[in-house]
Amino acid sequence: MQRRALFLGVVGAATTAAAPAGRWKNHFAQQLRDDFLAHWKVEKQYSLDVLDAMPLEHFDLKPTPDQRSFLDQIGHYANANVNYFKTFGLPISPPSVPDEESPQTLRNYLVASYDYVAEVLAAITEKDFSRRDLDFGPVGPKTLHTAQDVFMRAYMHSAHHRGSVVVYLRLAGVEPPRWRFSAQGAR
Repeated sequence: MQRRALFLGVVGAATTAAAPAGRWKNHFAQQLRDDFLAHWKVEKQYSLDVLDAMPLEHFDLKPTPDQRSFLDQIGHYANANVNYFKTFGLPISPPSVPDEESPQTLRNYLVASYDYVAEVLAAITEKDFSRRDLDFGPVGPKTLHTAQDVFMRAYMHSAHHRGSVVVYLRLAGVEPPRWRFSAQGAR
């Protein structure tokens, strides 16, 4: 019980006022943000590895008629990445959703979506990190979210859909690229 109280006290300290640019007062919060950013860079590379493994002729592959195509699955989670992090309202321009659907525009947009999230993560302040008022708007029930919830939702959503497209690779007869567990060296 004492450990839980100590942990909650440390996490609760993340809601303190923002430190001047640079080091945050709450080192735990800054480390959590920095670790998420390092893992996000690994996620970007793995997503590109999965995308690049699919032969062009299978970008329209659907395991069943009701599912999204390979191209649509990746476009969906790339777009969601942007939408999750637009909720911070920072003066960083999000990438535009491409007008045309092609493997190259999808790849460019996927890169831009991961880069946008990384740029937002690098720019958030300690005050941004402690926010509890982030609203996804019309994509879900009216519920306000914390910054950490946005981080986790984006990470899990990308992993969920990328995991689906790994199955698409198998259905196309392609061995998926190996997943990297560590974010060490990704900073």
